[in-house]
Formats: sequence, structure tokens, C-alpha cells
Amino acid sequence: MLTGGITQRVTAERVLDSGVAVVGMGTALAVTPDMPGRWKNYREADWPMEPVTWSDEALASAVSMARVRQLVRRIARGSNPRPGIHPAIALMSERRQQRKALRRNRAWLSKRQPTGSR
Repeated sequence: MLTGGITQRVTAERVLDSGVAVVGMGTALAVTPDMPGRWKNYREADWPMEPVTWSDEALASAVSMARVRQLVRRIARGSNPRPGIHPAIALMSERRQQRKALRRNRAWLSKRQPTGSR
């Protein structure tokens, strides 16, 4: 399996022709959910997602993942993805989502645990 950076049909075909059995396209599908249909009709994505070029590589990586998760959430809600989301906004939104999920998990755990067993 090969994953990471596969955004064009010609690249995926070359990888498959080299003997790789599976090509992973997570970010490409988050940006362009109809990518397989486009490739079937010999079309490419309308727009690639611009890379985050912040000097702090760890933060840039976290922001890139946050942007992809935002796109996937939009798709899950039935909305069109917006690959042009500003990196800082994606990061703030992701942090808000994480805090919300943490509160839900803590509430769920507190209902499951007997009193005094923390």
C-alpha cells in the first residue's frame, strides 16, 4: 500500500503499475470527494489543497490534519468541502471540536463509574 500525496490519476496508475496493490488517497478524497468518478471520466480535481508552509513543521502538520478533518466533517454533514479554509481557522475549529468531544466523553464516563471510584 502507498499513501500520501496521491492527487493525480497518472500518479496512481504509475504506482499501481509498479506492483503496489492499494493506493491511499485520504486528503485527495477529502478535497474532491468525487475523485474516482472524475478519474473514470479522465478529469482531475478542480483545485488542490494548498500546503501549509509554516516554519514550525510540527504545527504545520497539525494544521494540515485539522484542515482535512474539517473537510471530512463538512462532507459527512452533506456540505461541499471548502479546501480553501484558512489554516488558523481550521486549527481553532479543530481545537473546539476536540474540547467538545472531551466534555462528552467525560460526562459519559462519569455516568458509568460508581461514585467514589475515580
